[in-house]
Amino acid sequence: MIRAQGHRNATVRDGSAQEKSRPCSGAGRVRARRQLATLSEREREVAVALGRGRSNAEIAAELFMSVATVKAYVSRLLVKLDLNNRVQVALLVHDAGLV
Repeated sequence: MIRAQGHRNATVRDGSAQEKSRPCSGAGRVRARRQLATLSEREREVAVALGRGRSNAEIAAELFMSVATVKAYVSRLLVKLDLNNRVQVALLVHDAGLV
């Protein structure tokens, strides 16, 4: 089991059959939703797509924007949410219960 840095309740699967992801606590869900509430609607759409494991190209096609625009949104998300990478965005979206 690999635990994502900065997330107590979220895990990243390493493929082992015995590994289980614990659900986010009520307080964690509220905190995640509060953070995501600071985003614009379009930023939230990109964040949810990241939470679903989509690549930049897949997000671009799904949301009718260029790959460069998706990259700009991902960069903006990382700054706004004070996160280091897209996996942390995905974990936050998961904690909020949006995927």
